[in-house]
Amino acid sequence: MVEQGGRGGVADYTAELTRALGAAGWQVELATADDHLYRPAPGVHITGVFHYVRGESVVARSVRRWELGPIANGLRFLLAIPRLVSLARRADIVHSQGWEFAPLGLVAMVCMRLAGARVVQTSHNTFERDRARDRTHRGLAALAASTIVHTQADVARVPRTAACRVALIPHGEYSSLARSGGSSDPDRARAHFGIDLQAPVTLLFGQLRPDKGLEDLLAALLRVPGLHALIVGQDAGALAAAGARLEKARADHRVTVRNGFVDMRQAADAFAASDTVVLPYRVASQSGVLLLAYGFRRPVIVYPAGGLPEAVIDGETGWICARRDVDALVDALNSSVVAGRAECYRRGEAGHRLAQERYGWGTIAARTGELYDSVLAGRSTSRRTW
Repeated sequence: MVEQGGRGGVADYTAELTRALGAAGWQVELATADDHLYRPAPGVHITGVFHYVRGESVVARSVRRWELGPIANGLRFLLAIPRLVSLARRADIVHSQGWEFAPLGLVAMVCMRLAGARVVQTSHNTFERDRARDRTHRGLAALAASTIVHTQADVARVPRTAACRVALIPHGEYSSLARSGGSSDPDRARAHFGIDLQAPVTLLFGQLRPDKGLEDLLAALLRVPGLHALIVGQDAGALAAAGARLEKARADHRVTVRNGFVDMRQAADAFAASDTVVLPYRVASQSGVLLLAYGFRRPVIVYPAGGLPEAVIDGETGWICARRDVDALVDALNSSVVAGRAECYRRGEAGHRLAQERYGWGTIAARTGELYDSVLAGRSTSRRTW
């Protein structure tokens, strides 16, 4: 299993999947960052392959000051490829969880294939944000023995080069991940964030990219009386792009922002302080944040983007906006406020039950294992739902 970051959303997914595969009898070698945040699990051996310049060391601060982080980490990734290839040669199956910079991932994939490795990849996102990366995405799919996607909407977006080798395996649920953050009292959590105890609160959580809909949320917020927005996650351009709208909401005391990497203890406070979790994503595949919301028993408000609606029962586990625009988001947010906290909690419990029934890790590990067996046997995985 290759997951290069060692922390964040893809690492959370990988931790759950490898733990379930180990419980199912697979022996997993997890190649990841040397400063990873993974916990030990039976059947899973963790190897620090990738070495990054990050943290608060003197070198890391100097690299950030000169804005050389991407170059330094890219070079260190390339230096890690021989070690990665050595591990790949010993494995029956190599399973990639994606690459932080797709062109370098393509280099790693080519090297592993030249070494004779059978490579399965999970495409957590089936969209790219520029054409150059989209071409690289097609190359990665062409090299893989099979490409796993999480939703029916993703199947149609897999590159034609891999259309005959695509497997639909849903994203797993995150109740155990949510429990790892411990319990958090809603009133205490709201006090921690400085939010009025009686205000309705919606949470935008996770990596804050411009396509995650922060600008739409802030535009809608001003039209929903009394609603408070809690924004928690590592900024990736969304805060700057929001500009004047963010400052206006801050001036009106309608928004609270916590920018930075969030561990699960901090995440537990953020979800406890919220009545709903909003995902006004302009483009999407599936979302770990959505499954984490269900893990914390919070209902979701989503745009009808990609595979997001496939994981939501409108009126039961959350609200699906009529369209991907501010007016539709205003309607859904207003509906959640009118519904009240008790109804939000009821829908959150329904979302938790849905995730347990539909997205259990034991079932997902079994389906993934069946795919491995199929690839090892040389059988086609053409458009199969596992």
